Amino acid sequence: MSDDILPPAVVLGLSPTGLHCVRSLGRAGVEVIGVAEGKQAGRTSRYLSEVIEDAGDTQLLDAMIDLGRRLEERGLPQAVLIPSSDQHVEFIARHADALAQYFRFQPSYSDGLAQAIMAKDSFYRLCDEHGIAYPQLVEAQAHDLAALAGKVAFPWMVKPAEIHRIKADMRGEKGWIVRDREELASILPKIPANAGTLLVQEIVPGPESAITLCCAYLDAGSNIRQMFSARKLRQYPPGFGSASLVQSEPEPDSIALTTKLLTAIGYRGIAASEFKRHPETGELKIIEVNVRPSLWFSISEASRRPVVLEAYRDLAGLPPLPDNGQKHGVRWHYAIKDMISTLFYWRNRHFILPPPDIEVVGPKKRTTRAVFAADDWKPAAAEVWFLLQKAASRFTAQSDEPKRQ
Repeated sequence: MSDDILPPAVVLGLSPTGLHCVRSLGRAGVEVIGVAEGKQAGRTSRYLSEVIEDAGDTQLLDAMIDLGRRLEERGLPQAVLIPSSDQHVEFIARHADALAQYFRFQPSYSDGLAQAIMAKDSFYRLCDEHGIAYPQLVEAQAHDLAALAGKVAFPWMVKPAEIHRIKADMRGEKGWIVRDREELASILPKIPANAGTLLVQEIVPGPESAITLCCAYLDAGSNIRQMFSARKLRQYPPGFGSASLVQSEPEPDSIALTTKLLTAIGYRGIAASEFKRHPETGELKIIEVNVRPSLWFSISEASRRPVVLEAYRDLAGLPPLPDNGQKHGVRWHYAIKDMISTLFYWRNRHFILPPPDIEVVGPKKRTTRAVFAADDWKPAAAEVWFLLQKAASRFTAQSDEPKRQ
């Protein structure tokens, strides 16, 4: 085997998050295999050499072991695993010993840190230990929420402590906004029976445009590589969702707090943190840290800080990329979802949060898209087609409802 053969990469999950990983690695000459969860637009990318169907935990593990053996038979180095969802992070963590025989992946997936960060209760304990401020938080079971009405000031955000475990039952919800006792009574029946521990969290006031982002890759020596910062301008669902409009901006406070926390806990791997500044106190409060690439990561590469490619190179035993300095003013846009959020704020003037202030950032110098790319156009077409299929399916189900009654 030649020393210049690049290890393949396996991207688990082919949503727009995974699609960025596929493109970043594929454009660098890496063979990329994808793991798809149903109708995900990324499965149509020209940069994929193979797509494996995620048919459940046991079947996926068998498929991964089979893939590892096939790559080994081809005389290739161990492939690098890049998960793009929390479910796939947990999959790697559960089967770390078996997967480590054939694949390389970041140490946080096997040393327990990723799981500790993903669970909100243990994450906030880590923040307490290292002096990182976060929104006020109370743990409770669903049947205890009514008793908190006189103890925790409204409004609340209520969400499961381990939301990634019951994602299917949440039906797209990130949590529930509770403004008063009356709204609490209407929301209780919507909370899944298997939600487990719930987090009743302070809603930090102010618009979505007060949210800052920071991501980086930390190597085995906790050295920070390709650190990137940005401002979230809008998100979907509005107020409490994932980014739909982001712009690269210098955010030194977010960088400092991210560095402080991740180096203190000895974290190794990709991490993406999110903060929101309180409009009255000026305090920056941490919302979450993702232990994998986030939806908006394609902006990091467009801004000359290719975090995913850096992670791959380190895990593959290749030298680090040069630090070219971040390019500010690059705007990332998830057009379909951002259009819905824009319309939402136009129609809901009395939403719990004010409309985003898009002018809070500097001038836009370049735009990159969440799905569309000129050199890889099929995923954008596939996303539209899948959305149309989903809409048609829902319409058919609604039309058939009276017939079944």
